[in-house]
Amino acid sequence: MIENNYRNLKFLIVDDFETFQKILKRLLHGLSAEDIDTALNGAQAVKSCEQNKYDVIFCDFDLGRGINGLQVLEELRHLELLKSSTVFIMVTAESGRDAVVGAMEYKPDAYMSKPVSSGELQARLVKSLKQKQALAPVYRFLDNSEYDQAIKECDKHIDEGGRHKNFCLKTKGSVLLKLKRFQEAQTLYEDVLNERPLSWAQLGMAHALAAQDLNKEAQQAFQKAYEDNPASLEAFEGAARALVKLGDAGAAQRLLEQSSTISSRSVTRQKLLADICKINGDFEGAAKASRRVVKLAEYGIHKSADNDLDLADNLTEAALQSHDKEKTKTLANEALDALQKTEKEYNDVDVSIQSKLVESRAHASLSHDKFAQQALQDAEQKMEATGSSNLRTQLELTKSYFQTGHKDKANELLHSLADQYKKDDKVSAMLDRITDEPVSQSGKKEVVKINKKGIAMFGEGEYQKAIELFSQAIQRFPKHLGLRLNVIQSFLFDMKQHGPTQKKLSLCENHMGIIKGMDENSKQFKRYLSFKTALKALNQHLSKKAS
Repeated sequence: MIENNYRNLKFLIVDDFETFQKILKRLLHGLSAEDIDTALNGAQAVKSCEQNKYDVIFCDFDLGRGINGLQVLEELRHLELLKSSTVFIMVTAESGRDAVVGAMEYKPDAYMSKPVSSGELQARLVKSLKQKQALAPVYRFLDNSEYDQAIKECDKHIDEGGRHKNFCLKTKGSVLLKLKRFQEAQTLYEDVLNERPLSWAQLGMAHALAAQDLNKEAQQAFQKAYEDNPASLEAFEGAARALVKLGDAGAAQRLLEQSSTISSRSVTRQKLLADICKINGDFEGAAKASRRVVKLAEYGIHKSADNDLDLADNLTEAALQSHDKEKTKTLANEALDALQKTEKEYNDVDVSIQSKLVESRAHASLSHDKFAQQALQDAEQKMEATGSSNLRTQLELTKSYFQTGHKDKANELLHSLADQYKKDDKVSAMLDRITDEPVSQSGKKEVVKINKKGIAMFGEGEYQKAIELFSQAIQRFPKHLGLRLNVIQSFLFDMKQHGPTQKKLSLCENHMGIIKGMDENSKQFKRYLSFKTALKALNQHLSKKAS
């Protein structure tokens, strides 16, 4: 019996208060447990797991300075120190929604609130250990990455009608997704949902649809998932990713901002929010998300100089974009402070060079041309002296050349990088995002193809399809003026046919806001002005209609 088998199990208690460690040890001793280790902080916990294999881990949510309980769980999984058969129980005195939802998102085996009673402790252990024991073969195959065997064991349990049938269905679905057998996963989730509206199946279905690039269906499935379970932050994130692919990055940003009011403890989600803000040209929003990233990642596995440089870069872009002198000054000075801290903390040549390049743009935002040129020159000299030329450094150098008036150097470097990385689609996409015209051959061909297809749709009166096509293209080429104007034109003709709506006008205004700094000598400028006039008239028409 599980209840009488605790003496054969190895326990770890992670809590920064020795008093609670003693209380929990006493409760475990009362259940005949003998082999119990303790750790006062997250770093000690990870070290203990490197040296020992535990059957049960109790981990406090708030561990004081250093990584918290969520980050302990994340790090153990990342380092593959946590067996699937290990029971991980999160213990916390916090009852706030942000803490509870944030903790459950990391999917510990159980969650217990302080103070802990003997009865609650035993109930949690019995439930978790019984499942681990009943499905031991499944966990063993998962630990050994023998996924086909894990699926067979799940099928066996499902066919026998075992009490853990739902868990096996859920596990099988996640393994099928991992193996990229998306259609099989979709069928599994559909079958489950036809029987019962289970939240995990709805979420799994959405992931299966997204993996097959069925973005509209995926977005609707994720939306149903978070409407049915408003605490499902994973569903909010999935819906946001789908919306970006559908060309509505504005809605994606609003959705992630909404999820942040529920819980903002995920580094990866805050990074995604920062990226989507940048697509929308909202660098203040990107900086806000980046601040959270830096704070959340301070002690965990996500900590990196790139986080700090991204924060400084977003602050600088926000400063360059602002028309308020005081706000520009505040943002730029925050960026300079962040850069100084980053250089001091990391003491790395590449970080120092990249920091100087962002610094040059921060000074440019303040119209401090002398300091901007000096920071750029310092970076160039360091690059020459050390031979440092990694990709991020080259990209930062390109942006600094553009911002400090060295347009010829910027274009020369961009084209050189485009040629160097012509076989790397990921890098080519990064280069094409820097300027208003793609520099990679793949990017140039893609824009021609998109415009040709979109213009054909437009000519046939399929304005909504043209809007979707051009909107999706903007995610890859966010600074491309022609694509922004094409999507606005498609919206204008769609509204001429079906009437204006506030949502469509807002989307158009978002695109217009991003390209408002267009050079008056640009061949697209007259087109921009005509659209500006048309949108103003439609806004006035809608206002009169509402009143």
